[in-house]
This record gives sequence, C-alpha cells and structure tokens, in this order.
Amino acid sequence: MSELPKAYEPTEVEKSWYQAWLDAKCFEADPSSEKPPYSIVIPPPNVTGILHLGHVLNNTIQDILARRARQKGCEVLWLPGTDHAGIATQTKVERQLREEEGKTRRDIGREAFLEKVWDWKDKHGGIIIKQLKRLGCSCDWSRERFTMDADYSKWVSKVFADLFNDGLIYRGKRMVNWCPVSRTALSDEEVIPKKQNSKLYYMKYELVEEPGRFLEVATTRPETLMGDVAVAVNPKDERYGKYIGKMVRRPFPVAEIPVVADDHVDPEFGTGALKITPAHDKADFEIGVRNDLEIIDVFHADATVNCPEVPDLDGLDRFVARKKASVMLEEMGLLIKVEEHENNVGFSERADVPIEPRISMQWFLKYPATEETAAAVADEGIDYRPARWAKTHANWMDGIQDWCVSRQLWWGHRI
Repeated sequence: MSELPKAYEPTEVEKSWYQAWLDAKCFEADPSSEKPPYSIVIPPPNVTGILHLGHVLNNTIQDILARRARQKGCEVLWLPGTDHAGIATQTKVERQLREEEGKTRRDIGREAFLEKVWDWKDKHGGIIIKQLKRLGCSCDWSRERFTMDADYSKWVSKVFADLFNDGLIYRGKRMVNWCPVSRTALSDEEVIPKKQNSKLYYMKYELVEEPGRFLEVATTRPETLMGDVAVAVNPKDERYGKYIGKMVRRPFPVAEIPVVADDHVDPEFGTGALKITPAHDKADFEIGVRNDLEIIDVFHADATVNCPEVPDLDGLDRFVARKKASVMLEEMGLLIKVEEHENNVGFSERADVPIEPRISMQWFLKYPATEETAAAVADEGIDYRPARWAKTHANWMDGIQDWCVSRQLWWGHRI
C-alpha cells in the first residue's frame, strides 16, 4: 500500500480523476439515449488570448449545471468550442505583426496573413481547451467545435441566405461606424463612447447676397469643411429666420451653399447655426436626407483627407488636417475664436481610435418584431427587475437601427 502524502495534492488528484472520467467517456452524450435530454452550448471563448477569471466563473457554473443534470438522470450534452472572433483576433495578429516584423497585413498579403492567424488560433485555441480541461469542465470533447469549421461555415452561409430571402438581410448604402485603423465598418456595440477634451471652433461664412456680412457657426470638426453642403438653423430661432433660403460662401474649396431650416438644430449649442456635412456626421446625414442635400466624402478609408481641390489639406491625417484647417481659416480672417469643449467621442473597441461616421455600401440585418416588443413594454407585458430598466429598454427600442453585419476583414466568414 502506497504511503499517503502528508498534504493533499490537488494537482495530481484532479489530473488522475479527470483522465479517468475521459477514459470512461463519462462526458460523452448518447443521441440514442431514452433519458431526458439536457444540453448546454458553451459560450465559446474568443481565441484572442487565454481564459480570465470571468471565464472561470462562467464555466464553473455551467459545469455545476451539467453535473447536477447527470445526477438527476438526464442525458447531458455540454458542447464545447472556441470562437474565431473576427475583428478582435485580426487586430491582435496585426499588432503582433507590426511589433515583430514592422509590417502590416497588406505588406505580406492575404494568404500569408491568414496563415499567421491560423497559427495564432491553433496556439491560443489549444491553450483555452487545456485550461477548460484543467478546470475539470465536463464537456463532450468528442464534439468540440470552432466557429470557422467547414460545417459551421456552411450553416452560417445557409442562415444568411435564408434571412436574405426572408427580407431580413439587405444590402444598402448607409452611414456606418468606420474604424480607420482596421478599415472596416463596426456595429454600435463595437463603439465605446469616451469623454474628450476637444475644441469648439467658431468661424463665419460670408452671405453671398450681402458681401461683407457673415453667418457665424460653431464646429468641433473644421477638417470636414470641404464636405459642407449647407448651414442649418432652427426654424423657431428668431435670430436666423431671415437667412433661411439664402446662400453663404464656403471658403475652401469655394462654393455657394444654402441656409436650411431643420428642427434638429439646437439653438443653444454654439451659435445656433450648424455647418452640415452629411458624409461625416449621423445627425448631419439625417438633416441632409430631409433637405435633399448633396453628400461629399472628403476622407479616404484610412481617414486621411481626400480633397485634391485643397492641396494644403489633401492627404493629411484627419487630426493634422483639423489644425491646418483652423490655421487656414485664421489666415483668411474667418476664424472668430476657439473654445475648450468637452464632448463624447465614439472609439473603436478594438483599435482604440475615434471612429469615423462614413457612408458605405454594407449588409444590414433588420430587427424583427420591434413594434411587438415596444407594445409589450408599453402594455407592461414584460416584467422588468429592477423596474427602471423598462424605460431604458423603451428608449433603446425607439432609437433602434438596423444592424450592420458586414465587415471589411480578412479573417472570418465571407459574404
């Protein structure tokens, strides 16, 4: 008889017991079993890295549920797997490529880059599975899946086609959140609002019909001035009623643009008059649609200026162009003042840079049953705990927009 160790050695004990369970196929589900079925699909961890304490807690809870169901006589399937995590994993590998080789994915090409991503997946995906087993998770490892397995990809394509045929997925040119580093569209959930100490630039447009007289506007983005197609004022604002329908002169490139009325304009913000750039601001885009205004995109996909008509700005990074545009306005005598201004700016969750609102051809998913859900909330057909979340959900439903599901990535399911 072997001598018992003086202290409990969990590493050795857990390792031997877990291997015994695997050898006995204790965790493998039998689809022909007549026992009551019980199934959990693991929320697949992203292959961006290794498991953290949140994963440990979550999977411990799932393991408790699975083991309890077995004790109650159920046929249990706890399906394990990992998630390819498109933009998150691509961003990680791109960062590694820059740090180790000083190159971008475009430098090495699609095929070579994807080889590196698969290597990353094999390494980190393997670590994740080992961690889950080390936790003692009673998953059916004979059914382990990855979200880019061939069969999985086939079903993703089928469901996409079904949703398209049902009219729930469509392709259209709309304003999206654009990440200029990853050069892809993002969903609203991938944009993190952050408070920023910005500047508010007060500038003036000369009235075409009254040379020497000006209309003052305030903006945080003078670098988009080349895409201005109108100045908007609130029709209830008595200060500007006489200007509605008149023309003002955009300083660069020089153009005559109209003064339009729109209820969206806040008379209390800045001067109460807004420069309207439909291609680079969501609110401006909506004002542009309501007033049938032109859309002029003045940025490349990487957020450098695309405006050959203004050579001093063309090709500059957007933030460099902001400073340069303000200097140009000052030299032209059109910059009135600059004030400190705190505002919320949306940042790309992965690249951690300010996103750029951009008009782009993308694929969108309609949210089904939004009216029915809103009605259920209004009629108290859904019980919220705490109750205050009912109002939060109702406000979210009122402003819900179709979900942009396409990404301009190399790693992930292709449309």
